[in-house]
Amino acid sequence: VVRRPPTVICYICGREYGTTSISIHEPQCLKKWHQENDMLSKRLRRPEPKKPEVNPVQ
Repeated sequence: VVRRPPTVICYICGREYGTTSISIHEPQCLKKWHQENDMLSKRLRRPEPKKPEVNPVQ
């Protein structure tokens, strides 16, 4: 059985990233999202995606 390292899914783009690289990826992804969103016409622009709240399992 091959064991994969733990991953997290980016709430902005939906891609899978390692638990250490997600903290680097998210700010860059959000910046890219803003650049692309700002190029759209006003009627097509969307509100900024919000990071989902995660409650720890007890």
